[in-house]
Amino acid sequence: MLVGGEPEPWGPLRQGGRRWRGLRRTLKALGVVGLVSVVAMVSTGFELYRQFEQSVTRVPLDQLEQTAPVDARHFLVVGSDSRGDLDDDTRSGLSLGDFEGQRSDTIIYAAISRDRSSVSLVSMPRDLLVIDDGRQRKLTDVFAGGADDLIRVITSNFGLPVNHYAKVSLGGFVEAVRTIGGVDICLDEPLRDWRAGADFDAGCHRMDAEEALAYVRSRQGSRADFERIDRQQTFIQATLQELTERQILTNVPRLFQLVEDVSSHVVTDQNLGLTQMRGLADEMRTVVRDGMPMTTVPGYTRRIDGIDYVIAYRPGAEALFEDLRAGRALEDPGTRDERAETTVAVWSGGRSRATGIVGDTLLYAAFDAVPSGVGPSGTDAGSTTTIYRVGGDDAAAGWVAATLGAPIRDLPAGVDAPEGADVVVAVGDDAHGGSPEESRSAGDGQGH
Repeated sequence: MLVGGEPEPWGPLRQGGRRWRGLRRTLKALGVVGLVSVVAMVSTGFELYRQFEQSVTRVPLDQLEQTAPVDARHFLVVGSDSRGDLDDDTRSGLSLGDFEGQRSDTIIYAAISRDRSSVSLVSMPRDLLVIDDGRQRKLTDVFAGGADDLIRVITSNFGLPVNHYAKVSLGGFVEAVRTIGGVDICLDEPLRDWRAGADFDAGCHRMDAEEALAYVRSRQGSRADFERIDRQQTFIQATLQELTERQILTNVPRLFQLVEDVSSHVVTDQNLGLTQMRGLADEMRTVVRDGMPMTTVPGYTRRIDGIDYVIAYRPGAEALFEDLRAGRALEDPGTRDERAETTVAVWSGGRSRATGIVGDTLLYAAFDAVPSGVGPSGTDAGSTTTIYRVGGDDAAAGWVAATLGAPIRDLPAGVDAPEGADVVVAVGDDAHGGSPEESRSAGDGQGH
């Protein structure tokens, strides 16, 4: 610190005296230590960079959209169920079936805002119905043709740009959990699923790699694929917490081990290098620490020509995709437990087909949806499905709005909500799904 333009003394120093010589020796020692530390950090960073770059596989992808680095960034992250990189011992210990080739067990679309103030993660159901060259297909089946096909179909069906791509195989998942040392997952009820190899009692479990894989692959429950997505999101959040609490990313030996074990199971596009990843990680440090919101494309299941699909609920999906395209923070969808504890009364307005779609969409989002008749006079929604808050509960109404993409209003004067309802939905003409048949027959108009 300067006092009157001169350095402020830290204490009595005598040129040539013992105290000065001692200080000089100390400063020299500290200088050497500092230099060694800097060299060590640079060397560590270089070795990590070299190790990652040598191990990861990069592929050219023609369908990626190139934008300036300062723009909003959009990533497609795929968890492949390919067994090709699993050794015999690991494969024999897992319940994987006999499938060969590759399908997508997990598809996550990540959008980072232009100002890097928000990041949103959206799970896409693997059975999501898409149109590929004029024919209906499941999104997971498109991936069997490669990353370019998957990117092309997501862009053409949903208008979502993709700037970068990364794929992690089953082997990468297993090795990552092994290196971390397991992940803590708590269950409200037992989970038994012999197909996935899951066998857990209610309560908290320290899951090893094999147990964690069985957990995230299980579709057990009334909501099938949506149950699996909930488990995958729970696992991702638990893993981020594990990495943070155990400071694995700052523990050099553990970090080296994690990079070594996982990078050989990762495939990225040619422009996604460790430098770009590190730059984004630095920019997003605060956001990641505070937690990243996760949601799922709203939808429901239907059997078409003997095949079970997940159909995107069009108004909710379009609202979600618009926010993702713009890099805006997503509306709070609530946690699964919060949605499960929310009772939604549904007024049909006489639109029977649309009401079934809305009800199923709410049920697959884990809400307690209750059909409540046509609705009182004066509550017909007309062209736009409407959400009515009950008792000033903005949070619950917001969770429903984040699913249905519908406006929120107060109940009309003199109109009471059905008993026990936390939110009311009045179904409008716009309530239809993403299949061609349902789009053509939407809004049967019986309430007009």
